[in-house]
Amino acid sequence: MKKSPSLFLALALLVVSPVSNAATKTASFETVIVHNLNDPEQIIAKYIEAVGGKSKTDKIKNSTMVMEAEFQGMSIVIKAIADSENSRMVQETTVAGNLASKTIYKDGKGIVLAGGQQQELPSEMAEALKAQTYAFPESRYKEFGYTLALDGTETIQGEEAHKLSITTSAGNVTTEYYSVATGLKLMTKSDAAGEIRYSEYKDYDGMKFPSLITIKSPMLPVELQTKLVSLTFNQQLSEADFD
Repeated sequence: MKKSPSLFLALALLVVSPVSNAATKTASFETVIVHNLNDPEQIIAKYIEAVGGKSKTDKIKNSTMVMEAEFQGMSIVIKAIADSENSRMVQETTVAGNLASKTIYKDGKGIVLAGGQQQELPSEMAEALKAQTYAFPESRYKEFGYTLALDGTETIQGEEAHKLSITTSAGNVTTEYYSVATGLKLMTKSDAAGEIRYSEYKDYDGMKFPSLITIKSPMLPVELQTKLVSLTFNQQLSEADFD
């Protein structure tokens, strides 16, 4: 079977993407939103409220997510484990039952295994993976040193959406779109990953999460749809999960 490096890179970018102090304010959430429509931190706060609330996201120590897709007749399975309690994550992609790539972040280092070879990531790339140790990293953008800017609104998937520019300390920029009506994230866009759209939000153990994620990338000849098979929180993890 011929493996496509572009495909595996695109799938890696699906999970590896670039919570906010605003959610801790004493005023009611609804009041804060009404009086701070131009505050990007409040857009993030509304998103956190929409997916389940800060009190719930703060209690999530780890998450295990399994997604499935099909590409050129091949079955693709992506498993991602985020463990914020121990600052580690792993993403494993298999194609037709064979391991295609694996990304690991632990002990402050990032490692990629692909094509039978192992490579340690540069420190700045490894640092970017730290955000992915959280099931909902959005509420910690400020903590990661990201700069947030609100750039008006656009229509995304038929909905009016706040356009938020997220700039990392390394200068990488990702644009995120949040529904004005619901607060849910509709899309992210960057030069590296292209467009990633989130839809069909469903309840998973009391949290809302998109069950359908669609990638439109210059690295792929067609759009790739990934379906969320399972999502669990606060499970018992072992060191073997991150080897």
